[in-house]
Amino acid sequence: MSVSHLRNLILPDVKDLIDNGDWHPLVSLVSLLHPSDSAELLGELGTSPLVELIRRLPYPVNVEFFSKLEEFDQIELLEQVGRTAVIQLVENMPPDDRSALLRQLPPATVDAILPYIAQVERNDIRRLLDYEDDTAGAIMTTEYATVSPDMTVGEALQKLRQVAPERETIYIVYVVGEFNRLKGVVSLRDLVTARPDLHISEIMVENVISTSVHTDQEEVAEAVKKYDFLAMPVLDDQGRLVGIVTHDDIVDILEEEYTEDVHRLGAVEPLDMPYFSTGLWGLVRRRGLWLAVLFLGEMFTGTALRFYEGSLEKAIILMAFVPLIISSGGNSGAQSVALITRALGVGEISLKDWVRVFWRESAMGISLGLLLGTMGFFRALMWNFTYMQAACVSIALIGVVTIGTLLGSMLPLFFERIGLDPAVTSSPFVASIVDVMGIVLYFSVAKLLLGI
Repeated sequence: MSVSHLRNLILPDVKDLIDNGDWHPLVSLVSLLHPSDSAELLGELGTSPLVELIRRLPYPVNVEFFSKLEEFDQIELLEQVGRTAVIQLVENMPPDDRSALLRQLPPATVDAILPYIAQVERNDIRRLLDYEDDTAGAIMTTEYATVSPDMTVGEALQKLRQVAPERETIYIVYVVGEFNRLKGVVSLRDLVTARPDLHISEIMVENVISTSVHTDQEEVAEAVKKYDFLAMPVLDDQGRLVGIVTHDDIVDILEEEYTEDVHRLGAVEPLDMPYFSTGLWGLVRRRGLWLAVLFLGEMFTGTALRFYEGSLEKAIILMAFVPLIISSGGNSGAQSVALITRALGVGEISLKDWVRVFWRESAMGISLGLLLGTMGFFRALMWNFTYMQAACVSIALIGVVTIGTLLGSMLPLFFERIGLDPAVTSSPFVASIVDVMGIVLYFSVAKLLLGI
């Protein structure tokens, strides 16, 4: 049974237990379920019940449950659970999750918490918080396993048995030398299958692919995907191993980046929190800004129509195809935006491919334009247009679809070139430009062919 079905089934009983102050069954339920499932199941209870539940959960169940809650829930809980619980939760969270949470808190709140944290954890927190947002250093964990090259396989396995409970992963073990410089890597499989008397230097893989603490998180995600890594080692400016980015972090990064791209493609400023957790004013601000920009863009459409007002009076019948023409250009541009933005995001194309993209999309635009132009020509004849009027429709469709396709393909590359997110070339943004160009093209062709 899925968690969503389970939630619908037992949530009413859970709320009854809370109303009656009977917490023991809930504590048992959270202890029994996987932390991710219990967080998903009970995360909708509200702040007050979650605060009480966190206080009653035993260690380490409370930390595991808290770590899987949404960040906005975590922030609210830290404000109410009390100092003792805050210290225990923050100290024992995985370093990468803890860093992500503390980055969302006001600096004054972080400064108030840190003095109560153990020195080792406090130093780790400050080191991770010093890295810029959305870099490998900001998302990495410092809980990784290392061995030295002169260790035997038997000694390495013995060390792993001791440190395993405190490490996020031991499937990949990093071989470090003096000053923690990365020398190689060895998998747990290689350790288990090798002779105990062999030295690590004899079985390790050298020339390890790694990344810098300053590398953008998207680049790290692409590298992990490309090389099919369980984790990517992260080095500081001196070449020392300081952390790893694990596959679960990569999943979070990809979800975050995908969400941002989807929002921007829809002309919405990306949300920091889930939809229902974002305030009304926050939604208005993120949507209203882009709508205002697009509204100003569409005003030029009205200006173009007014410019051709005299022509319209002489051939009012042409107005019937105005919505079809401008929508066709916008739709073709939206298709290109989606295709090129996605191709850029997954590395299928790069900026140096812009000439190939230009010619490919030119051919695509002309082909699609001919298809829609032919359909428009015969549709116009069915509406009793003259052959010349139908030709105006057809030519305008060919032109506007070609222009829309080229704009939709070139604008993401242009934004990428100047260092902006290609997703800002949203479909509505392209459509606003194409609308104006469609009007100008349509009536320019009409003036030329019909003499109006």
